[in-house]
Amino acid sequence: MLNSGKAMSDTSAIFENVEEYLELGKKACSPALYLGTGLQPYRMEKGVYTPIQKEAPKLSADDMQRLVASCTNEEQRKTLEEKGMVDFVFSCAVGRCHAYIYKQETGPLMVLIQLHVDAFLQMGIECDCSDIHLPSACAPSWRRFGTLQPMWEGAPVLTKEDTQALAESFLDEEEWGRLKKLGDLDFAYANANGRYRASVVQQRLGYDLCFRIINSRIRTMKEINLPEEYVKPLTRFTNGLILVTGSVGSGKSTTLASIIQFINEDRHDHIITLEDPIESVFVPAGCQVNQREVHSHTESFGRALRAALREDPDVIMVGEMRNLETISLALTAAETGHLVLGTLHTGSASRTIDRILDAFPVEEREHIRVMVSESLRGVLSQQLIPKKDGSGRVMALEMLVNTAAVANCIREGKTFMIPGIIQTGKAQGMRLMDDALQELYLAGTISAEECITRATDLTSMENFLRAHPELPAAAAAAQ
Repeated sequence: MLNSGKAMSDTSAIFENVEEYLELGKKACSPALYLGTGLQPYRMEKGVYTPIQKEAPKLSADDMQRLVASCTNEEQRKTLEEKGMVDFVFSCAVGRCHAYIYKQETGPLMVLIQLHVDAFLQMGIECDCSDIHLPSACAPSWRRFGTLQPMWEGAPVLTKEDTQALAESFLDEEEWGRLKKLGDLDFAYANANGRYRASVVQQRLGYDLCFRIINSRIRTMKEINLPEEYVKPLTRFTNGLILVTGSVGSGKSTTLASIIQFINEDRHDHIITLEDPIESVFVPAGCQVNQREVHSHTESFGRALRAALREDPDVIMVGEMRNLETISLALTAAETGHLVLGTLHTGSASRTIDRILDAFPVEEREHIRVMVSESLRGVLSQQLIPKKDGSGRVMALEMLVNTAAVANCIREGKTFMIPGIIQTGKAQGMRLMDDALQELYLAGTISAEECITRATDLTSMENFLRAHPELPAAAAAAQ
């Protein structure tokens, strides 16, 4: 019901019960509502307190008393009167929320936190975040431009009951059963607003929910600053191994998706992707594309890769080369006439080669060195670095192309010489991470501090920065 029978679209309308405010919040996909005496009704939008209507009237003490009465029982009102604060989970036809009510001299203040993950995810998408964290005993947080911070100022701490309700809001019965049995889940989640890589774990204080927001639009190589003139030739090999490496959250999935989409449009072949979970969804263009998800369509990367070899593929993407079995099968596939793309959690091109070799028993390494030297096409090692102006992040890329000199170093076990070869191989598109950092610094994109903390050769980087002092912000803007 509305005061004076006014329509919901009327900006002078004041709702008589909490459920109608929750309905409005749900339509706006807002994770929180703030209702207070002498204040306009607010919702949380893009991390900012925003009036629910442009010229919404201020709520009076009588308005707030009616709202409190609409969602509390006698015992809860008694607690509010005695202790000055009460909180509880409120359920209605609109959904569930955690209600916090505070007694103030002017009248009640009410905070309503939605207990469905979609509202938090939508705000993360609107604010260009990479991850959303909903942890027990902490405030809802997001990772924005590489920094983890509360989603909004004054965000309440989520209780064990809150995070359980949030988990129940998007898990089906089978997934909830697996979570209770195993203690953790890792899968892809989709709603009307997008797709996410979801992780739910049970821990000492309750449940932790983490979502990686997947960009529904696959970015081109140009958009993510991949050197197209050197990467595209690698994708046109009919066999071999291309590796994309970096730490967690360094953009490996985005780079792989960009490369696969180019192959999809450039060639007329059969592509199989093996992922945990499926992230970017590829629509067949020139190629036939099949996507398989570990745990949903197969029990492991190794089993899926073994099966893929019998499906007449031309290109195989392995989401993560986690163990000896997967690495061994990927090398075999690359050697037997398939172009294989995979990822590893390594910090440089030379360490990537060492990581592959170290996965095998000592007695096999001589043979494996020969296999790697012949099948490797290139290594893209990357980092995502916050921009100096705070507007986002930029990719710094180290690139190795397998030339005769590189292959010889791998065969002879002299991977320590690879950085030197990269340094002199710029004509083939090769470059070291430190060179990429210096290039971004000279362009005014990243700060000197980022160069120092991410440098491979710290002494060399310090010498470079002394020779190229950082410009003051005003001077940099004038350039």
